[in-house]
Parts: sequence; structure tokens; C-alpha cells
Amino acid sequence: MARYMHALKTILLSAVAGSAVVPVVADARLISCWTNDNGIRECGTSVPPEHSQKRIEIVNERGLVVKVIPAAKTKEQLAEEREAARIQKELEEQRKERARQDAILLNAYTTERDLILARDNNLKAVEGQIEISRGNLRVLKDNLAQLQKEAANYERSGKKPPEKLLKNIEETKVQIQTKQNYVDIKEKEKDKMQARYEKDLKRFRELKGE
Repeated sequence: MARYMHALKTILLSAVAGSAVVPVVADARLISCWTNDNGIRECGTSVPPEHSQKRIEIVNERGLVVKVIPAAKTKEQLAEEREAARIQKELEEQRKERARQDAILLNAYTTERDLILARDNNLKAVEGQIEISRGNLRVLKDNLAQLQKEAANYERSGKKPPEKLLKNIEETKVQIQTKQNYVDIKEKEKDKMQARYEKDLKRFRELKGE
């Protein structure tokens, strides 16, 4: 033991000579040990500033490690931890949202049959709107064809079509485009509704264990 303490004191003296140091432990019976840039283990009652961010081992008078101070994390490690925390938070938010959606689904429908009836009724309603709009669209196209025919008759006779007729043609074209846009929107709405109900039906069966 005496030989160990003598060697320990020698290491301490060589480690602190001629350099500024950063205190690590207050107990004189404890020392701090670290590995320098050359891979050599050094010890002292305090750690030089250039090594203060490295892994530090606190050793007692018997040479046993009683505490370990981890090395400071690098910018890359900190960035990885932040990203991991962000992903974890996002997953937790998704879990909560799924639980909320499940609760809504179970509160809305008692049985699978209820869900299917709701799907069929809502799809039928949208399909009805589409059919009505398509009927109106056919009427508008017929009107446009008639107006264009009248304008062509004027031109064949060498006359310029009346401004009112030309205006009606342009207005009818606008109405046709507007109605076609509406039909397209409703078609997409129906497709989305169909997909949503299929997803809900699958999830409902999972929740009910069916």
C-alpha cells in the first residue's frame, strides 16, 4: 500500500505541474483519472481544462473507482438524441390520435351493420348529387349545341350572329365548365368517402375482434 501511495503521489505531481487545472473532487483522499490525447491514463486531484470534457474516473485511496463522470456528448450525439426525442414525441402523438379516432368510431357505431348502412346511405346521397349534376350537364350541352347551331345558321347566310346569342353561348360554356368541375369534385369526394369507410370498417373489425 505504501508503494502504491508513493506511485500515486508521483503521478499527481507530474499531472498538475505547470498547467492550469479544473477541480473535480473535494475529498483529498480521492483522485481523478482520465485518458489523454495520446491514449495514456493520467491522474490528479483535478483535471486540466483540455481534458475536462473526457470520461473521468474518481478513484479512492485504495485504487478503486468509486464514481464515473461520462464524457461530454458530441454535437452529433446531441443531435441524434434530439432527433430520437422528436421521433418519440411524434409516435406518441400518433398513438394518442389513433386512440381518439378509435373512440369516435366505437361511439358512432354499435355494430358492423350500422357502419355499413351509414356507408351505403352516404355514398348513395353523393351519387344522387352526381347524377342530378350530370343531368343538368347534359341539358346545358344540348342548349349549347342549339345555340351554336343558330350562330352557324347566321354565318351561313352571311350575317353576323347577334351579340346576345354570342353572349349566351359563352355563358353556357362557363356554366358547363362550372358544372363539370362540380361533378369532378363530387366524384373525388365519393372515392375518398369509399376509402374512408373501408378503412373504418377494417379498424372496427379489429377493435371488436371480429
